[in-house]
Amino acid sequence: MADSAISIENLKDFVYSQFQDEEKWATNAKLLRAVGLFAGSIFLMRNFGDLMAI
Repeated sequence: MADSAISIENLKDFVYSQFQDEEKWATNAKLLRAVGLFAGSIFLMRNFGDLMAI
């Protein structure tokens, strides 16, 4: 059980470091924006793709 607590602390430290470092946050923000755009385009094409058909 102690191993899981240590791994949770390591995970918290990793996430905190990703948010606090400016360079890492800039890269993560670009990645989040790209994933959001990709997921949004999939959502739109699945729901409204038939309207775009010729």
